[in-house]
Amino acid sequence: MIYDEILADIKPTIEQRKRILKFSDNLMNIILEYAKELNLDVECRLVGSMAKKTSLKSKADIDIFMTFPLEYSEEKLKEYGLLLGEYCIDKAGGKAEKRYASHPYMTGLIEEFEIDFVPCYRISDSSQLKSAVDRTILHTDYIQSHMSDGQADEVLLLKKFMSAINTYGANYKVSGFSGYLCELLILEYDSFENVLKNASEWRLHQEIDLENYGTCKNFKDALIAIDPTDKNRNVAAALTMQKFSEFIVASRNYLKNPSPEYFKDRKVKTDRIELINEFNDRNTTCLMLSFNMPQLPTDVIYPQVNKTCNSLEKISNSHDFKVLKAKYYIDDNNRAHILIEYEVATLSKLKLHYGPLVTDVKNTENFIARHPDCYVKDKKWVVLKNRKYTHSIELLEDMLKEENMHMLKLGKNAKEELLKEYELEYINDYINDMDESEFMDIYTFLHPNYRLIR
Repeated sequence: MIYDEILADIKPTIEQRKRILKFSDNLMNIILEYAKELNLDVECRLVGSMAKKTSLKSKADIDIFMTFPLEYSEEKLKEYGLLLGEYCIDKAGGKAEKRYASHPYMTGLIEEFEIDFVPCYRISDSSQLKSAVDRTILHTDYIQSHMSDGQADEVLLLKKFMSAINTYGANYKVSGFSGYLCELLILEYDSFENVLKNASEWRLHQEIDLENYGTCKNFKDALIAIDPTDKNRNVAAALTMQKFSEFIVASRNYLKNPSPEYFKDRKVKTDRIELINEFNDRNTTCLMLSFNMPQLPTDVIYPQVNKTCNSLEKISNSHDFKVLKAKYYIDDNNRAHILIEYEVATLSKLKLHYGPLVTDVKNTENFIARHPDCYVKDKKWVVLKNRKYTHSIELLEDMLKEENMHMLKLGKNAKEELLKEYELEYINDYINDMDESEFMDIYTFLHPNYRLIR
């Protein structure tokens, strides 16, 4: 495999990088000058992948951290951070937006760049941490002092590969590998190919401890990568078992056939008729629940939709509607979709209800009193009872009524939106009217490994 050609497509050019660094310096100077006017003790740092030379060309976002002394209160840090960030964005002719992480920060769209202006405390080690974002500068310093330019290129290859197989990103939407975790993997294994070779043989609770802290035993996650700047933190804590496993499978697939296609986002070649025919061939019943979600950060809305999906699956199974699989996604219009496939979606009117053991005299008397038509089956009393629901769609429709929602586990925003409006329909009807941008989500429901092989 010739990686130079791939790097040419994904690595910012020298000119692009110089322009971004100069642009960042100008923004930091605006902040420092205004801070001087306000008599504030502020320092600015370019952090993140751009500072570490591990930023993909397509994701050249800029992270500027404004550091304040530890003596500043959290309230003052937030206040001054937002003030300085908004001033800088306005001064540069951009559009400002307040966002939230462990505390508020400003994001600005200036020219073609998206810049995050994040206030944090000026710390020298993890023992001084006051908020999660404080450690970002420690991470930047560590990578800058330990990673060669050649290794930075290997990180780019790893990030692009992971992005193409949908395992890159530690946010809840993906629950995969963070950029910092990718960098630590390269420091551990030295190259992109070595990461894949080792990953193809990973075991559950795989350990990476660059500084030999010996604290891996304190964690039970799928992958354990001790933060070199904090021995009590697992950098891979957000990585789910699903994405851990998918990366292992994709690594093996790539090593068998190292194609450049693994560095490209895979497209779907299908149509409505083909999708409908595939669902029909499965001879199952699939229902699609769709509802709007508010314009909130992905790490707020995705957990709520996931919680709703899990709750609907659980209550379906509890009423004997056996779920084969369930999946959720949120489309470009912030509309949530939950797809549930039932092995059994229609049941008989009657079901067998088991009572106490025949030898249990006291409970036998109570059971017979409540169910005069009961009878003995083997060692227990049983009775035939009418089901409340004989079709899965009836169950879901009833559960989504306001008076029954307490039986589901729903996020606050998801519940509010479901009370306003939702659509519940069979998958064939949904496919006939859905937007083509959703083809990939539906296709990968049918073919879960599609992104993992080329």
